Amino acid sequence: MKKIKQISAHSIILFLISTIISLSVQADGANGFESLKKSLDAISSKAPGNSIAGVAVMDINSGEVIYSKNGEKLFNPASNTKIVTAAAALAILGPEYRFTTSIYGKKDGRTINGSLYIKGNGDPSLMSEDLWEMIKELHAKGIRRIRDGIIVDDTYFDGENLPFAFDQQPGEDNKFRTPVGAVSLNYNSLTIQIEPGPAAMSKAKVTFNPPEYAVLVNDTLTSASGAYTPGISSLPFEDRTKVRVWGQIPIGSGSAKYYRRIDNPSLFTGYALKGILTDSGISVGGDVTTGKIPSGTPLLATNISLPLSSILWETGKMSNNFVTEMVLKNIGAANLSSPATWDDATGEVKKLLATWGIKADSYTYKNGSGLFDANMFTPLQFCTILRSAYLDPGVRPEFLSQLATGGVDGTIASRFKGPESKRRVRAKTGTLDDVSALSGYVFDSKGEHPIAFSILVNKASGYVSGARKYQEDIATVIARFLNK
Repeated sequence: MKKIKQISAHSIILFLISTIISLSVQADGANGFESLKKSLDAISSKAPGNSIAGVAVMDINSGEVIYSKNGEKLFNPASNTKIVTAAAALAILGPEYRFTTSIYGKKDGRTINGSLYIKGNGDPSLMSEDLWEMIKELHAKGIRRIRDGIIVDDTYFDGENLPFAFDQQPGEDNKFRTPVGAVSLNYNSLTIQIEPGPAAMSKAKVTFNPPEYAVLVNDTLTSASGAYTPGISSLPFEDRTKVRVWGQIPIGSGSAKYYRRIDNPSLFTGYALKGILTDSGISVGGDVTTGKIPSGTPLLATNISLPLSSILWETGKMSNNFVTEMVLKNIGAANLSSPATWDDATGEVKKLLATWGIKADSYTYKNGSGLFDANMFTPLQFCTILRSAYLDPGVRPEFLSQLATGGVDGTIASRFKGPESKRRVRAKTGTLDDVSALSGYVFDSKGEHPIAFSILVNKASGYVSGARKYQEDIATVIARFLNK
């Protein structure tokens, strides 16, 4: 009899809990989102200035569109495009995908008879330190001389190094629009170090890393005192890049480093390799050129990158255009025997998006990073992509981890610091002169009811700070709803 009373009491408690939940849902509408809809509607009408905003909010579990304002309107998403590229790369290449760079040559005793070859398959993370490690393998094999120079085999990609729309600012030499190539190094960015000369009225000392690729025009002047006023330009010059440095460098100012984009990734990497070989004690005869490795040439050394899942940190959290475009072109190269083209790459992404329910003629996707005006998507399409990536167990963990974390890291480290949103907002930002965008996820405390959102603001010139507050207000309202 005592046991029956315990069961009865437990049943009563369960009945009371279910009744309370039922009444709560009825008060908030049949789907439980009515109060959130009202809050979103109140905020979304306050887009800053003369900007145009599109907002979409979607329940991940059910696919229900919780809220939409201009949700089906096309917008320039800026770097929110990286959401598309990262999700596609993880789905098509796989999180475990690695990039290889290899050195080949015919060894005869301590000499490479002929040329030393370097071949890459589009590693976006290759650094000078990796070349040094490969040169150590040459040393271990006893190699001390390259007879006929360096040949770079860049045939994994085609010869079109600039992503779509990257030529819209041809005079810009900033590293945010660097070219890509199958054999690339240091994000295809040249390091320029400037320090005062030995005495007043002498030229400043200007050095490059790597040292031999760029052509220097040094018009600086070391001054006894005064302001530090260096100027730097970098422009294409024959097959390389010409760097001009000018201005006044006070004698006590110390050294400073600057970074500029380069124009020929293959030769840039080849000259870096030649310089490292020389510095390591291996003499190099001949020059640096490009060409294809002859069949049967022995493999001497290989560098294998970290997995794609690690490299995408640069795409999602740091919004690195170069890394993202390199990853995109690799999508085009992965299943092809011929050099990959941009059309190959975007075509593969469009095939994937079609399986996620997004028709190819309903958007524009021409580069992977979102730079300039290459892309057009709707907020609802972003929510659909975010939901599809989340529901794919082969994509979800690494896709989430590469997004910036609210109040913690990446491009939203200084945003979403409130208790309801810190670590519970995972998102990608996007900023151009006329665009501010934010798309991603908001989570409840247990991670059981994720919500996807996309907030795209165009015609935002002069209103970027207001657009960011608008985005933060919307995402915070969602976080409060989920964590009330």
